Amino acid sequence: MARISDSVVDDVRAAVDLVDVVGDYVRLKKQGHRFVGLCPFHNEKTPSFSVDARQDLFYCFGCKRGGDLFKFVEEIEGVGFLDSVRLLADRAGIEIAEEGGSHPESDERESMHAALRFAAKFFFDQLKRDSGKRGLDYLLGRGFSKETIITFGIGYAPDSWDALLKAATAAQFKPELLEKVGLVKSRGAGEGSYDAFRDRVMFPILSPVGKVLGFSGRVVPGGKKDDGFEPAKYINTSESPVYHKSEVLYGLKQAKTEIRGREEAILVEGQADVVSLYQEGIKNVVASSGTALTQQQVNLLARYAKTVVLLYDADSAGITAALKAVEIVLSGGLAVYVVQLPEGADPDSFVQNFGAGAFRKVMKEDRIDFVSFYVDEARKSGRLETGEGKGAVAEALMRAVALIDDPVAQEHYILRAAAELGVPDTLLRTRYKEASRNRRKEERKPKREHRTPHVSEPPPLTEEVPVTMRPEEESLLKLMFEHGPPMVEHILMKMGIEEFSSGMVRDVVQHIIQRYQSGTFDGEPFLRGDLGPDIQGFAAGVLSETHALSDNWEVKVGIDVPKMDAHPFEAANSAMQYLKLDRVDEAIERVKRQVFRADQRGEDLTPIQRELDKLNALKIQIQRGEFLEWHAQTVI
Repeated sequence: MARISDSVVDDVRAAVDLVDVVGDYVRLKKQGHRFVGLCPFHNEKTPSFSVDARQDLFYCFGCKRGGDLFKFVEEIEGVGFLDSVRLLADRAGIEIAEEGGSHPESDERESMHAALRFAAKFFFDQLKRDSGKRGLDYLLGRGFSKETIITFGIGYAPDSWDALLKAATAAQFKPELLEKVGLVKSRGAGEGSYDAFRDRVMFPILSPVGKVLGFSGRVVPGGKKDDGFEPAKYINTSESPVYHKSEVLYGLKQAKTEIRGREEAILVEGQADVVSLYQEGIKNVVASSGTALTQQQVNLLARYAKTVVLLYDADSAGITAALKAVEIVLSGGLAVYVVQLPEGADPDSFVQNFGAGAFRKVMKEDRIDFVSFYVDEARKSGRLETGEGKGAVAEALMRAVALIDDPVAQEHYILRAAAELGVPDTLLRTRYKEASRNRRKEERKPKREHRTPHVSEPPPLTEEVPVTMRPEEESLLKLMFEHGPPMVEHILMKMGIEEFSSGMVRDVVQHIIQRYQSGTFDGEPFLRGDLGPDIQGFAAGVLSETHALSDNWEVKVGIDVPKMDAHPFEAANSAMQYLKLDRVDEAIERVKRQVFRADQRGEDLTPIQRELDKLNALKIQIQRGEFLEWHAQTVI
């Protein structure tokens, strides 16, 4: 079993910034030392996802997921711990020497990712060998520089039936696993397997952090033909447990920084378009990986961009695709514009022939909004020449406008549509209201929730059991996690474990006691997940300050509430005082109920009243802070 040493894990943790990693998936906004945004693990409209830059923790107050850097990558990418370390090490340029052999992990998903990584390296390495000369010559002949080839990890599948199969099986990958991820195909009837990609330039399809998910292979012209068979120009990896093409955008790994900076993404159709534009300095460009644009892909873009420019071919298929894509982009909350290149040109050929300057000029001067695009296409097809046709176009436009949430933008496009169609805006408003009602009805319908829009679905949550925890308990746990053994001793010498809420809170306190007794207490194991994912998420929530002691508590009961960062031990005293008063008040209420029941039955109230008097006296002692001289009954 492969293993990565603790020192390497620590190096990766120190080299990679959690905010940068999360920023690849979530549009974050800075609030003090925190960053907040919409949770990538569940659908929400109000941000409840928080990243603590100081403690390198993430936590969602909605779905309760939380943890450290590695846990975030595990959850977002659907991988195990070792793969999360590998991905982040690649990001940081850290070489990993794995202990115990380099064969795949026993976990099937991690094994699949390992096989895909191996294939990507195998294809790339072919370009350095005689067996890959055809591929390299083709790429260079297309105008791709060696630097660009390296940036995108482009490779070549040699003209062989089993070159990859032999290399992969020699590296201990089983043919059944290679078949699952679409790298080989079975001959059937126990006849073995053969490579799925042969004599093709290979474009690896990556997740935003660089995990290999699949491949797109472009046939190299001039190759051998079997019995006159004409191979498909492009073939793509089939769907697999780790690759869902509707959730992936080709080039996003390379483009995400530029897209975030410009807040605009250019969406093209093919991988070669992305590579050519990127090489010419137009880096905010992605492709939909051989599939019609999907809502998941748009939701993925929404984490980086505010605007999408659709750059489709000028043929009928490209126009149809663009018309469908407009509504999908608008429903993802993004602005959308359309640019059409001259007929017969695609982004790759255009930039190769006319250069980046001409392309930028077209992108700036020839872009049109979706209203103009709809009307222009309707006019070309003759649909505006009849009342019925114009009515259908108006309905389509108002359906699109109804997908926009910003009322100012809605008003703008209603007036634009009225001007383009030459009709009073009052007529369009009636259709707009109807479209809005229909949209609300659709949104109210129970739906099967889509898979999380980035690359792969996170592991499902176990059935959630509500955790009962008071704010003062959260403060005490946070202080113990942050300040270690001295704080543990200060608190748990004055608090009995039975004073903490039963369930998760008490279980965590018990773990703290056990680790303190063994002399190994440290908050890191709780956050790393050493004690299980439930405690990991719980600990992340505690350190994310879900609650804080009320600033007006002093007014209510006379307890000072110092800031935890400035005066941690005083803050602990206040929190303990608060919690002990809560427990005494609960006990007083229980005894009062006993008094009532005993009085109803005509029983002697004297012993119960004595108990009540003791509790009231204890409450006074706690209010005076005398408990600071006590020692808890639980010995630690």
